[in-house]
Formats: sequence, structure tokens, C-alpha cells
Amino acid sequence: MLYKELSELTGYEMSLLMNSGAEAVETALKLARKWGYAVKRIPRHQAEIIVCTGNFHGRTITEISFSSEPFYRDDFGPFTPGFISVPYGDAEAVARAITPNTAAVLVEPIQGEGGVIVPPAGYLKKVADICKANNVLLMADEIQTGLGRTGKLFASEHENVRPDIMIIGKL
Repeated sequence: MLYKELSELTGYEMSLLMNSGAEAVETALKLARKWGYAVKRIPRHQAEIIVCTGNFHGRTITEISFSSEPFYRDDFGPFTPGFISVPYGDAEAVARAITPNTAAVLVEPIQGEGGVIVPPAGYLKKVADICKANNVLLMADEIQTGLGRTGKLFASEHENVRPDIMIIGKL
């Protein structure tokens, strides 16, 4: 019953429940890589995921691998490869970072770990358009911003963006 209700609420056909936000992000990363190999035909073990500086997606080894916060990374390496970091709020940096091996872009519509950081107007829409033009998945981490916390069901809706993968938590 929960899956049906979640689908009706979000408009997404499929969902997978996890125990934590970090596990949800980790699963989304795995899904994006698998899609990159199976659908986009990225050479095996070469998939890249673009992330943004200032992010907070959790504290697993993989998630701190692409954190720009030294406190989260210090003395926890070696780190998981395959992540390209670009400045948050810079859609052109996302475009420049895309290669044939790019499977996805992982972004928080509003960053919340180091304060409330709202990107420039139009940023998420530009990133969505860049992803679509380059056959790259857009993954929105809305664990801190989703489920009505910004006045809409999802923060990405403020720019009329529908990510390919929506990561939510804390139901």
C-alpha cells in the first residue's frame, strides 16, 4: 500500500524504500551507474557522476569521497573513484564536466548542510536541460528539501524540473 500511495503522491512509477538517507543516495548512485552501463553503454567500470561542491549526501565512504568538506574526509581514505566535482550553482561547469562516460549529475536543489544555500534562479532548469541534451540522468537529492519543506512537494518543482531519479527521505 505504501508504494501505491508514494507513487500517487510523487507521480513516479517506481520507488525503493531504504533505511536511511545515506543508503538512498548510495542506491541512486548504483542505479545511475547500472543505467550508464546497460543503457548508455559506458565502458564497464568507467561511469562518472558529476557532483557539486558544498554537498552533503551522507557519511558513507562513497559519499564522503565526493564531499568538499575536509572534516568529513580527513583520515577516511582511500576514496571511491568516479566522481567529478563542479561548483554548486554553475550550470556551465556541469556542461563542461560532461564526458561520454558521464552517467548522471547528482544535485541538491537547495544545499542545507553549510547553511541554506539557494542556487541562482534558473540553475536547476539549466542543469536539467544540459542533462537531457547529453543523455545524462539528473538525480535530485531532496532528503533535506523534499516533502513540502520549501512550499512545494519537491524543491525542484520551483523550476518545473522533474529529475530522472528523486531521492527523498524522512517520510
